[in-house]
Amino acid sequence: MNTKIYLLNIKSILNDPVTKYLDKFTPERREKILRYKLNPDRNRTVHAELLAKNVIAKIANTDPDSIQISRDINGKPYCNIPGIFLSLSHSGEWVACSVGDSPNGIDVEKSSNKIGIKIAKRFFLPNEYAQILKLYEANNQDWTRKFLEYWTLKESCLKCENLRDWSNVDCEKLLHDPNLEIAGRNFHLQNNYVLGICTHRNVLPDGFVYAFFHVSLKNTFSGSERNFANSESRPDCMIFSSS
Repeated sequence: MNTKIYLLNIKSILNDPVTKYLDKFTPERREKILRYKLNPDRNRTVHAELLAKNVIAKIANTDPDSIQISRDINGKPYCNIPGIFLSLSHSGEWVACSVGDSPNGIDVEKSSNKIGIKIAKRFFLPNEYAQILKLYEANNQDWTRKFLEYWTLKESCLKCENLRDWSNVDCEKLLHDPNLEIAGRNFHLQNNYVLGICTHRNVLPDGFVYAFFHVSLKNTFSGSERNFANSESRPDCMIFSSS
């Protein structure tokens, strides 16, 4: 089973209460969700997990409510279905998960005016910083995009290999070195979001799948964006559309 990326846009429900979804989580997980003071933070956490539950349930041919997602000592998520690996991420209006039969990691970030060239110099390897600086000095606004490409790759590699820090992760090698077992790839989403994925090279995805809320279909892999725009927000009833 190749690693796959699933994306869900929750812009329309970011400020909605999450109360109606809490019975889908263990008491311990509910407590952690409610520690977030703001509904957008709660929704991102809730819907990332519900997205993963629906995806894994489809793969395992079971009910989403039977899927249990736990975390190890480093916070890496895992599920109760043997042989399935997953990773979760969320930022702004997007939640994302990657699922496969090999270790994987995913990260999504939005461009921000808080990104500065000094941050790149501090956190990135010299070869990476040189790439960013070249764009920056040319007054090319793509330098922030390159910054996020590297950042999301480092974060996704950390999640994939269950590392504690990514100080030695070389993004150029992840992207271009065919001798590395673990490889990385970036995708650009609407509204200046960047996504990074890392997994075994032979199962690295070359695309992603959109998930949409739907009121009548449950756990079926078909549909269009119109279903998301016009439907009630019910993450326990999702349809998926390849992109």
